[in-house]
Amino acid sequence: MRKKLAVIAAILGFFSLSVSAKDLVITPGYYDVDFSKYDFIDTSLNTIQFPQGNASFEPFFKKLDTLVFENRGKVRILHIGGSHLQADVISGRIREHMIKEYPGASAGRGFVFPYSAARTNTPASYASYYKGIWDKSKNVQKEITKPLGLLGIAISTSDPRAEITLLLDKYNSEPIWGETSFRLFGFSDSNNVTPVLRIDSMDVFGTLDSASQSFVFTSPRPIDTIQIAFRWADTTKQAEVAAFITDSLFKDSVARADSLARVADSLRRDSLGLLPSASSRTAELAADSMFQGDCEDVLDTNCLNRDEDLQGAKRDSSAVDTVPPRPRFTLTGILAENNAPGITYSNVGINGAKVANYFEETCPLFEKEMSYYRPDLVIFAIGINDANVEVFNDRQFRDEYDMLIKRILKVSPKTAFIFETNNDSYRKVRKKKYVQHPNGEVARKAFFMLADKYKAGVWDKFSIMGGLGSMAKWEKADLAKKDKVHFKTAGYQLLGDMFYKALMQAYFDHIADLPAEEPTQAPQAIQAKKQ
Repeated sequence: MRKKLAVIAAILGFFSLSVSAKDLVITPGYYDVDFSKYDFIDTSLNTIQFPQGNASFEPFFKKLDTLVFENRGKVRILHIGGSHLQADVISGRIREHMIKEYPGASAGRGFVFPYSAARTNTPASYASYYKGIWDKSKNVQKEITKPLGLLGIAISTSDPRAEITLLLDKYNSEPIWGETSFRLFGFSDSNNVTPVLRIDSMDVFGTLDSASQSFVFTSPRPIDTIQIAFRWADTTKQAEVAAFITDSLFKDSVARADSLARVADSLRRDSLGLLPSASSRTAELAADSMFQGDCEDVLDTNCLNRDEDLQGAKRDSSAVDTVPPRPRFTLTGILAENNAPGITYSNVGINGAKVANYFEETCPLFEKEMSYYRPDLVIFAIGINDANVEVFNDRQFRDEYDMLIKRILKVSPKTAFIFETNNDSYRKVRKKKYVQHPNGEVARKAFFMLADKYKAGVWDKFSIMGGLGSMAKWEKADLAKKDKVHFKTAGYQLLGDMFYKALMQAYFDHIADLPAEEPTQAPQAIQAKKQ
């Protein structure tokens, strides 16, 4: 056996390399899983299958070789899907394996996004917070107002108080991330807003890369908290508008509290027969209204813009058509890395996403942002939403995957692909009534056909978890949710454990197939022979 095999076994300390992939057993410890209580899971199928061989994986495997044996280079992995991936539990588990099993091999967290500002769930592996008022656009919406990129989501703001914060180590028992390089993808409509990276109360300005519509930042030290503020070109106007909004929020809170007090008082007087006429009540409430126009909520950005413009118009009636809109910034993603050799593992997912949601019409910036990541491996997990229909057109499904794959190969032609078949699922027919969904098996065959076409790998999740009807068993074992589509945390983590095991075994098989090296003699032995 090639001596490198022993080296990587010592480094990773995870698999017993004396057995085949079929019989491989997780070693005792952190990743120990007792599969005896999950007899419905077919662990013998937990491999990456290569219908046309693994030749297309050579570039990916060789980059891993360079990293493992020479401590050089970066390996980038992209896992893309729908709600399973936005939650980042299965992908987070795989990332966690890579970081903990090969300490010091992290080249950064990869793509992240302040999902909280878009009023949707942030991946479970980090926390996001925001200030100010933000609009959102997602690739699953019927009407998309902003150009989207690789992540399929964007947020925009004209609020002078706007900030975003990402805490990468929020849920880690000890710090893992230390990022030094950041590329913030986004743009200002009129080039009058600039994002700044805030570190230790200091503003670090980035370099605008107009070709990629991004800002490049370098941190003076490794950080695990990404705090971004937005600076208007006209800082005086920014301060004035911020003060106006803050004052309006305060007045609005006072007015609402007063209104609630008046309602309570009215109810009390009504119970005593002392309530005034409806007309007097209407006049009273109108007098208390903070806005006399259409604005009823101070948190309505468009309404605030109109209100501000109208106030300016009242001061100068000739300025109605010349009042400029507030500066606006749109953010589509943040790539966080460091300068060390290692692995970067990014998850991309939007709840409800289908394959077509990543097309040119929806995500025109997809290829531009992808070109700055250039994944060595893409794991496709899109399909559960495509197949969750009464009549599933598998031919159309494959054609749509063709279009998406072409977009990736256009900017990253050596990328290797793994198709993750859909999990088994049930279809809801009425309240609390679910029926088995045979489309999982149909989609499974489509994934194998795609793998055959693109010389890709397949991780057959559908068969591994037990095939048709197995989701009910996963639910009974407390691994899946009642909707019989999504998993609980324990279920996602179990899937992540198994996928990582299958991926590493594929890599170890690659090492085992390398030609043997001639053993080298120690200098002392050579000297002894000469004597």
